[in-house]
Amino acid sequence: MAQILTALYLLAMLAAGWRLFGLGWSRGAKLAAAVGLVCPVPLLVLLPGLIHPERPFADLLRAIGLALLACGALCLAGGVSAAWLRARRR
Repeated sequence: MAQILTALYLLAMLAAGWRLFGLGWSRGAKLAAAVGLVCPVPLLVLLPGLIHPERPFADLLRAIGLALLACGALCLAGGVSAAWLRARRR
């Protein structure tokens, strides 16, 4: 189940990056929306490990949260670059 949710999160970030490129917003608004889209899911895993570092598996929670954050940002950037390349071809 966790693998399915992770895959869905990454696919959602890819689609969000694709859609963010097409919006006529300013660059700052797009960046703020991207941060707002990428951060919530990794923070659900990351914050418990940061708040209670003495608990068991806190280091594992931090590692998983940081990996989700990095992969989500990369997928969002991948969606933006794919939309940019497609728009450039037209």
